[in-house]
Amino acid sequence: MVVGGGVGGDFAWSTILAKKALLRRIGERNADPLYADLEVEMREKINAIGLGPQALGGLTTALDVFIEAAPCHIASLPVAVCINCNAARHAMAEL
Repeated sequence: MVVGGGVGGDFAWSTILAKKALLRRIGERNADPLYADLEVEMREKINAIGLGPQALGGLTTALDVFIEAAPCHIASLPVAVCINCNAARHAMAEL
């Protein structure tokens, strides 16, 4: 699976950010080092569970984790998570 996370804005915006995060290429990191490090750390922790594809066990549960962020009020920090299944595929072409 690929995990997309949205942090900040209001809750509606954080859900849009989480879905948008799924559109990044595998291996691409957030430009902000804080979120880039968090993406790597979360992927390692998810894969350390040993769940694997279809929960049958294995070394790779998450192909990658992507986080998109937006500013928000200091009193709130909305977070949304969107998971894309291993079976979902997309292709890109440039004309």
